Amino acid sequence: MKRLIYGLTAVILVFGYIACKKTLYKDPLAQLSTDVNYVTADDARKAVTAAYAPAAGNNWCCTYIQPGYMHWVLGNVASDDTEKGGESGSDQLYAQQVQLFNIPADNDATRFAYQISYVGVLRTNQVLENVPNITMDETLKTRYVAEAKFLRAWYYFNLVKAFGDVPLVLSSKFESYDLTRSPKQQVWDQIIKDLTEAEAVLPKASEYPAADQGRATQGAAQAYLGKAYLYMGNFAKAEEWFGKVIASNEYELSADYFAMFLRDGETSKEHIFQVKFLNDQGAQPANNNNIGTTFGSRARSGWGFNLPTQDFVDAFEPGDPRLWQTVYKNGDVMPDGLIANVGNSTTGYLTKKYYVPEFERVQGSLQAGRDDIYMRLGKVYLWYAEAANEIGKTSDALLYLNKVRQRARQGNNAVLPDVTTTNKDDLRQAIWKEQRVEFGQEYERFFELVRQGRAGKVLRAYAVKYNTAKGEGFRDGVNEVFPIPQTEINLSNGKIVQNPGY
Repeated sequence: MKRLIYGLTAVILVFGYIACKKTLYKDPLAQLSTDVNYVTADDARKAVTAAYAPAAGNNWCCTYIQPGYMHWVLGNVASDDTEKGGESGSDQLYAQQVQLFNIPADNDATRFAYQISYVGVLRTNQVLENVPNITMDETLKTRYVAEAKFLRAWYYFNLVKAFGDVPLVLSSKFESYDLTRSPKQQVWDQIIKDLTEAEAVLPKASEYPAADQGRATQGAAQAYLGKAYLYMGNFAKAEEWFGKVIASNEYELSADYFAMFLRDGETSKEHIFQVKFLNDQGAQPANNNNIGTTFGSRARSGWGFNLPTQDFVDAFEPGDPRLWQTVYKNGDVMPDGLIANVGNSTTGYLTKKYYVPEFERVQGSLQAGRDDIYMRLGKVYLWYAEAANEIGKTSDALLYLNKVRQRARQGNNAVLPDVTTTNKDDLRQAIWKEQRVEFGQEYERFFELVRQGRAGKVLRAYAVKYNTAKGEGFRDGVNEVFPIPQTEINLSNGKIVQNPGY
């Protein structure tokens, strides 16, 4: 979708220039006035497009490349699903520090996650302050405002789950030294408010033209309302909002589990919210989604990060087709017919969901421009099942848990039998297990363990089982959140205080 290119475009360069967060960058010597930049409907479109741009950036692995939220480090490497990988332990030290829970306040991954999220917050605030004053089609204007509210909620969701209490900034006019941390419940309340207001306005996915695919939809707002309530422990409201997504009939499970992660699967009816990248690269590969390089084999021009663990592989039931659609090992036949070589992977595995087959490459580049998929119906079904089980809707929980398992069989009824238990505790465990394998390597695992209240127990058990330092250092009451970047504390003159234990 060329209108929503979250890369190096003129739109982002122009609006990124006026949208630099004061806590991150020096004030430019010559700033463009909002009186000049928020006048026409095209200005509004560019401003909203720029507000999407910081959502891209999970892909960047290195401090010398434009940073992003680092979902793969915070969601995968911090968990029992993934080893850091790379050339050595010191290769991208910030990821090694997260893996060992020896995380200093100047850790690059946490700093990038914090800062890029606030760039997103600032740009959404600029839209909310300036676009309503533009003379343009009122329906389109209202939609743009709703998109900005959705995005602000999305950025704050990522902030609060990673850092707990964070500054709640609802204006673009502020100084870094004025910022203080807001209680996380206040941040959650704002997330709910923004998503609720966005949901009432945003179009359904089917109502967008093809050129606007990737913009926030009503279903995306509903899904994140469900997820927000799930993280808050309000299972009744989570069940309600996930139920709205299901009842909308806007989405359906992809018949081919693996195919929806390829470029040709970007239009899958399963996808609810995804970050779009330019993928018609032309003669010269553009600097697009670099996750294929980051996760690719060092034997095949990749960097060899994000190594699935044996514990993750062993979590799959015998014959589950999703295992070899999620990871690969030496000797596997890949989608492009090549024989897999995992290079120096210390676990013996690499992540197949992000493998870039030769038929997707331009001039051999692993920067395929493939979408990052953050919300899809398979996740909604399993989160709905969890919420339904917790409020006593056992039959509904079993129905949607088994829908996911039925899709996972991919026609082989000899594997993955339906779950039948009606015991609440046993069903909860079955749902959690299914979430782990269904969401595998999709940046959810660590945060899921935290919200379920079992991160320390699971990670320390992993360290004992495999006689490794990974997970051993997790401290209850400390490592459920990451450190606030020291740079932000310094810029606030100490008004922003550090999380306990860091």
